[in-house]
Amino acid sequence: MTGEVDLLPLCPFPPLPWWGAICDKAARLDGLEHYQKRSFRNRYCVMQSDGLMQLTVPVERRGGRPRPQDETRRVMGDTDRKAWQAVRTAYGRAPYFEEMADGLEALFLRGPETLGGWNRATVAWAAEWMGMSVPGDVQAEEYHVVDHGVRMLQWQDGAAHGLVRWPHVWEDRHRAIPFERLGILDALLHVGPAAVELVSPVPPSGSPHLR
Repeated sequence: MTGEVDLLPLCPFPPLPWWGAICDKAARLDGLEHYQKRSFRNRYCVMQSDGLMQLTVPVERRGGRPRPQDETRRVMGDTDRKAWQAVRTAYGRAPYFEEMADGLEALFLRGPETLGGWNRATVAWAAEWMGMSVPGDVQAEEYHVVDHGVRMLQWQDGAAHGLVRWPHVWEDRHRAIPFERLGILDALLHVGPAAVELVSPVPPSGSPHLR
């Protein structure tokens, strides 16, 4: 590091490399970044019987100045119920689904009203199950612009080459499950708290250590 904090994007159920990056003592959550539409910041993937499915956290359309996620309100109601049903359909047979279902249902149906709040809640949920600590937010005086989109692509590419995988309920139907596209939600529902053992430290360059 060169004295700069390592900024991590707010996103729902972050991928495994994101969790590796929070092991850096200089890591901070980037709550100051302006929300960008149609990006990973309000999208995540689940694996269903017919393949990969991308879920979107819909947000209110508001004109005017760009705003951070904590000022971006979610569209709540029917979309939350549909997303929860999609997760139930995808993972109802997963080993840890029943154990985790109540907390997840509350998160989906009664979660925070802003996108930033909801993303933080998904991080807090996963961190509690894995026994990990979540870094605090970056302060204005520490802030610097980071291209989180490029870093996310680096993480996915590195994870794909690192071949980090876990037992999966749909492996009997799909020969090649895209684990690099699946976030911590998928890993936790399949291996429970042991998902923390899948996390490898990520150096400041953003490229994950490969296994």
